[in-house]
Amino acid sequence: MTRGDQYCTDAPVVLAVLALLSPANLLAQQAGIAGRVTDLETGGPVSAASVLVLGLSDQRVATDESGAFRLSVPPGTHSVLVTRIGYETSRTDGVRVGAGDTVSVAIELRSRALALNQLVVTVSRREEKELDAPASISTLTGEQLSRIIARTPADHIKTLPGVDLAATGLTQSYVVVRGFNNVSSGRLLSIVDNRYARIPALRINAINMIPTTDMDIERIELARGPGAALYGPNAAEGVMHIITASPIDKPGTTVSMGGGERSVFQLLFRSANAVSERFGIKVSGQYLRGNDWEYVDPWEVAAREATPDHPRIGVRDPINERYFADVRTDFRFSDDGEFILSGGLNNSLSSINLTSVGSAQTHDWQYRYGQARLLKGRLFAQFFVNQTHSGDNSYLLRTGDLIVDRSRTMAAQLQHGFDWGSRQRFTYGFDWQRTEPRSEGTIYGGNEDDDLLVETGAYLHSETRLGDRFDLVTALRADHHNRLTEVNLSPRAALVFRPADGHNLRLTYNQAYATPSTSALFLDIPTGRVPIAPGVGYTLRARGVPSGGLTFSDRCQGGFMGHCMRSPFLPGQLPANAGLFWDSLVEQFAPEALRRFLLEPGARPTDPALGTVFRRLNTDALGPAGGEAFPLDSGPLDLPELLPTVF
Repeated sequence: MTRGDQYCTDAPVVLAVLALLSPANLLAQQAGIAGRVTDLETGGPVSAASVLVLGLSDQRVATDESGAFRLSVPPGTHSVLVTRIGYETSRTDGVRVGAGDTVSVAIELRSRALALNQLVVTVSRREEKELDAPASISTLTGEQLSRIIARTPADHIKTLPGVDLAATGLTQSYVVVRGFNNVSSGRLLSIVDNRYARIPALRINAINMIPTTDMDIERIELARGPGAALYGPNAAEGVMHIITASPIDKPGTTVSMGGGERSVFQLLFRSANAVSERFGIKVSGQYLRGNDWEYVDPWEVAAREATPDHPRIGVRDPINERYFADVRTDFRFSDDGEFILSGGLNNSLSSINLTSVGSAQTHDWQYRYGQARLLKGRLFAQFFVNQTHSGDNSYLLRTGDLIVDRSRTMAAQLQHGFDWGSRQRFTYGFDWQRTEPRSEGTIYGGNEDDDLLVETGAYLHSETRLGDRFDLVTALRADHHNRLTEVNLSPRAALVFRPADGHNLRLTYNQAYATPSTSALFLDIPTGRVPIAPGVGYTLRARGVPSGGLTFSDRCQGGFMGHCMRSPFLPGQLPANAGLFWDSLVEQFAPEALRRFLLEPGARPTDPALGTVFRRLNTDALGPAGGEAFPLDSGPLDLPELLPTVF
């Protein structure tokens, strides 16, 4: 057979392959999806809508004037996504198309109002357009929140401008705005429906303890910068306001369940019933469980080795588990008046939380609140109670010491406003807050019976329309703190210029302040132990600075050079004389054969004299292996009375 004969023999096969690759046969393998997009309410066509087949990025078309479209797709089952400005996104799954077939689908879009200039209440404590507000503010609507699977409200705001979020666990985090983050941060004022949401007394933003589901939230407003002129102390760096939906305006039942990495399981529900146009009731809740990230703290390891029989030192439970429930009733007694009662409970069954003295293991730590609100026209009044209960088995991991916290915060607020002519608006209000730290000596130690805080304040807010384009906003607030000697004033001024619709220029001045926290004033807690011998050591304590300042008492009559000292064998301060303990040390540690000689030092002329040498413990060098001592060269410095921090 010649080479030419071989080519002739294979020719039919080549022709057959070419026939299979012809355009007609390739088109026969394709399929199509055709349809029409209409308005759900009017039935009219929706033109210029974007139609996309998921997984096929190049298969995207726009509907024509009649709302019609056609897409070429490979055979199989597809999902069709339709989007259009002014309408809710529509997704149609399970569109099955055979080879060479064209399937017809009908898609209806629900119209949606655009909110380009939303109403906010956080900046001026009344409704105003977001662009007109004299502050930098971001708003997240309920629809935006529904697109994110979140474990706590902090997950929603972490990407907003100016926000710094430090995640410390599955649900634990610390959030600040325009400032430096730190453990146990409370600089951002967290509010839920005008109620302070921070942990009582500790003043910590434990956002994971807020008993509010995403289904409850109507919107979240985040105001950056000082807000003390209206919200009082400790709103120096911003305000996060979570506003929940009324059961009258948002009735219905919703259940959501999810899971993910680290064995996370989450169940949420909300059931709201609008009994009538004037009365509604809502119940919501959440359960979450997961395996938190594990960490080995060398301080805990060292403390555990020094005290191996202690039942709590270094004993961590990596399970993060909690549940909460929230109840709300609304009664609208008039067109511009309503009375709202709400209450909730969050129980942290198990979690590990960072503190300024090491990590703490919490079990059954509860946060509860009750709130009553009255609104009538421009009158707003409310009273609320926040309370925390640490359970019976919450403890510091480095020391194993139990933590007891049954603190409570009560607050009352009154606000009213009126217009003076067509260009002037005034808003004024009064605040009262009482904080009762209750730790049974585990947190506030010797200050337990003298740590009550009472804060009162009043403010006046003015808005003046200078013209069609200019507004002048001013405010002044005065606050009194029963542990501070002076009244604190917080002024605010802003000139707002609107060169065109949708544009806003602001020139603002704010002075805000943060009062000393309960811990800064009254803290008195053991933070660790410095071993000096097996079973013997000194306990280190962290202490606050009470009213009047802190004076170190280091003078004792009869002590070496008039100084005092402390012994691991006896409580309190003692005259600095090491010889007082010589006999006890010899009896406990010296071999019996040497005790007779050591118990009578200086009895013979050749015996060494017993004296006292001062050394100071270098706490900066403390670590898992202990610290070091160096000669005493100066005494501790007294601390003056704490003052508010001005921003």
